[in-house]
Amino acid sequence: MSSGKRAHAVVTMARNESVFLPIWWRYYSQFFQPEDIYILDHESTDGSTSGPGFVRIPVSNPVVDWGWHRDMLQQQQHRLIERYDVVLCTDVDEIVAPDPRTGDLGEYLIRFRGDFVNCRGYEILHLKDSEGPLDFTQPLLEQRLHWYFNPAYSKPLLARVPMFWHGGLHARVDGLTNDDPSLYLIHLHRVDYDTCLARHHQRTSWMWNKRDLDEGWGYQNRITEAEPFLHWFYKESCSGTPINVERIPDYWRGLI
Repeated sequence: MSSGKRAHAVVTMARNESVFLPIWWRYYSQFFQPEDIYILDHESTDGSTSGPGFVRIPVSNPVVDWGWHRDMLQQQQHRLIERYDVVLCTDVDEIVAPDPRTGDLGEYLIRFRGDFVNCRGYEILHLKDSEGPLDFTQPLLEQRLHWYFNPAYSKPLLARVPMFWHGGLHARVDGLTNDDPSLYLIHLHRVDYDTCLARHHQRTSWMWNKRDLDEGWGYQNRITEAEPFLHWFYKESCSGTPINVERIPDYWRGLI
């Protein structure tokens, strides 16, 4: 019996994300119709949220506030779940994809029947001694050959029910998990060394909420000095787990 809802939607938040938002949109627009792609636009001024192909929802906050960020995405997920069977909620530098040997995201969405599912989190890592600067006009995974497992990004982002998350959407507040080792979250924060550093400088230039500063929430986004940044980039996973670099299997190459 039909639920009377639309099939599936995807939502993110962006603030001056002229690098990552186009990557995010190009990938997800393969599987979601423009009217089912939602971008919470946090006062962008770089033109990245002015184009067609998605539903723009303006939001405003004068400071960086990761609690507010979670609340805005969570509220939007709750609104959308009233109208859609399945909602995917991600950050703008996150690509959710099943193992390519099992099919693509569109096929996964059709098969998905659980209340929610946890991805398996991997971070792309730019090894700048052997890989050049990223050419964002070319396929990313043809230029980046390594990643590492980071359980902090094994997030529960795809759901058929209203979700209640901790900050960053890293986990449910009730602690429940439902792992699918064939569904990956590919985090692009470290996909290019210089781009990452520039993004940290941009975020450091914004005003931050005192609570976030006191609690160290999102601290990595404020690391900009050369030596601390180099150390963080290759040595700190932000989850307490070691960065064990692996070669990305070749069957992922055409994904993004």
